[in-house]
Amino acid sequence: MIFIIGPSLLVIFFIKYLFFLYNYELPVEPIMIDPNEAYISKQKKRLLGTYNNGKDMSANIEKVFYNKKEYTAVMKVADNEIETAWKTRVLYESTPKGTIIMFYDAYKQAFSYYADQNSIPLALINAVATKYVTIFFCRDFYFDEETFLEKREIENAETTDKDEKPVEELTMIEGTYLSPLIKIHNETEKTKEKEYIKRLITDAPFAKFKSNTAERHKGADKKKKPNEIQRYCNQYVCMGKTYNLSVLQKKVKSNSSTTGYDNMFAKSKEGIIGTKMSYKDFKKMGDNI
Repeated sequence: MIFIIGPSLLVIFFIKYLFFLYNYELPVEPIMIDPNEAYISKQKKRLLGTYNNGKDMSANIEKVFYNKKEYTAVMKVADNEIETAWKTRVLYESTPKGTIIMFYDAYKQAFSYYADQNSIPLALINAVATKYVTIFFCRDFYFDEETFLEKREIENAETTDKDEKPVEELTMIEGTYLSPLIKIHNETEKTKEKEYIKRLITDAPFAKFKSNTAERHKGADKKKKPNEIQRYCNQYVCMGKTYNLSVLQKKVKSNSSTTGYDNMFAKSKEGIIGTKMSYKDFKKMGDNI
């Protein structure tokens, strides 16, 4: 049996075909997000948010750190209270690169960490450090300048070409600032004696040869890089794998009331060697038991 399709039906099918052709949307491919970048972005946003919360985010940092002379005097003492206290403030963090255990080394002014993997990107370590300083309220320990910089376009009135790309420069994110500890601990101290010696050398009647000075300037120009800007960054010390972490234990006070009999069976060799007891005294102690 043959069905004959009329012109009206053909028109309807053609309209439907056109509607389907122009309104069909291709399935959207899922955007793959790098887990490392997601973690870094999250921790950076968390750190920048602390500048607006109204809290003192460096409340746990002792005042000694803000005075270089006092800090140096304290750190000369072995196992001082400040250094020991910061070693007990430990962060156990799960990252896309495995577990990272971090604490702050007050003597080295660096973040020490244990990690499961051998190679971890610096940006990821920085992200863990940002979480550390926000949790333990020690934001001034964080020195990384790149975290607080952003690119901004500079308007140049002299340029008339519309196709020319706008000039960009790195500026501090609004509301943020660098740690004052950077200036305190990185500035070179110039004593009066050094300045006096320098003045004597410059004022001394020494002969200056033009050829030598010119050659020195040429050599200096080769070494210098005009576009290179020194940025401050955090210091990190890798302590090894996470299983190398030794749990901190309190020092056990030795009991001074131990007898010679107890020292004789002590594990320490010094206790055994230092114990002097005659066989007669030993027999007497055995009879009294």
